Amino acid sequence: MENIQCIFCNKNCNRIVITENGYQGRKCSQCGLIFISPRPTFFEIMNLYRHDQSHIPAKSHISGVFGKKLQARHTLQLMKRLKRNSSILEIGAGAGYFLDEARNQGFEVYGIEFNSIQADFIRNNLNIPCEESPLGISSFNGKKFDIIYHCDVLSHFYDPIAAFQNIKDCLQENGIVVFETGNLGDVKEKYYRFFTGFQYPDHLFFFSENNLKELLRLTGFESVKIYRYSILLQLMISKILSKGTGLFKSEVKAKRIDKTSIATGVQPANTPHFNIGGFGFKYLIKIAYAYFFYFIRYKIGIIMPKKGSPQTVIVITRKR
Repeated sequence: MENIQCIFCNKNCNRIVITENGYQGRKCSQCGLIFISPRPTFFEIMNLYRHDQSHIPAKSHISGVFGKKLQARHTLQLMKRLKRNSSILEIGAGAGYFLDEARNQGFEVYGIEFNSIQADFIRNNLNIPCEESPLGISSFNGKKFDIIYHCDVLSHFYDPIAAFQNIKDCLQENGIVVFETGNLGDVKEKYYRFFTGFQYPDHLFFFSENNLKELLRLTGFESVKIYRYSILLQLMISKILSKGTGLFKSEVKAKRIDKTSIATGVQPANTPHFNIGGFGFKYLIKIAYAYFFYFIRYKIGIIMPKKGSPQTVIVITRKR
C-alpha cells in the first residue's frame, strides 16, 4: 500500500468522501479529484484483472452482449462524424463487443485487455487482435492508430497522465481519442446514496469535468466535443432493482475483496465456461432490460438536468 497526493495539485488531501472495502477515497479541496490513498501497488492492481478478481468478472462482461452492442452503436455514430473506415484501438476492451460492432461498420480493430479470460475470448471467439500488456510504442509492432477509445476505463488507470502520454505517442498525427467516463468529482455528496457501490479498489480515480480538461491540457490534447448524459434515473432504478428479484441483478461480485488475495493474485480454481445464446424467458427479459437502460442513459439522460448530479460524459479530443 502506498500514499499518494492529488495528481494535479501535488497536495495531500485529508477529506475522505468514500470508504469502501477497507479503502478511502480522498477528495482534493482545490480541484475536486477523488482518489484512493493509500492504494495497492501497480502489481497488485494488475493481479485483479489478470486473475479475474475485479468486481465485474469476465462472465458478466461476456454475457452482456446486447447492452454493449447498443452502447457501441451510439458511440460509433459520434466517431463517424469525424472518422470513417479508420483503425481503432480500444483500451480495456472487456469482451470485445465494441470492437466487433466497429468492425461490422468498416473499422480496422485492435484491443488491449488485461483479463486473460476476456482477452482469449476476443482473440479466439471474435478473431480480433488483442494484447494483454499496457499500451506502449511497441504495442502491435509499433502501429499507430486513427482512433484510440476507452469506456469506463479512465478511473482504472494507475497513472492517468502517463497513460494519456502513451496514448498520444500511439496516435496518428491526425488521430483522435474518444473516451467515456463518469463525473463523480463534480457530483454533490447527497447523490452518493444512489450508487450501489464505487468498486474500490478497481477504481483508483474519479474525475470532475475540469479534471478531464486539465488532464488533456497536461498531455497535449485539445477538446473537440463533450457529450453529457445524466445517469441519475438509471442509478435510482438500478438501486431499486438490486433489492428485488435476482433476474435483474448484475453479476457484479458482491464479496469484499481481501487485500491478501489482491497481492497474491491466486488464479481461481475453475475457469468458467460461457453460454451467451439461448431463447428462454430470462434471456428475452435481459434483452429488454438492456434496451431499457440504453434508452434511459443516452436518450433521456441527454435532456435531463445535469449540474451537480451523476453523469456519464463522452469526450472527443485530438492532439494539439
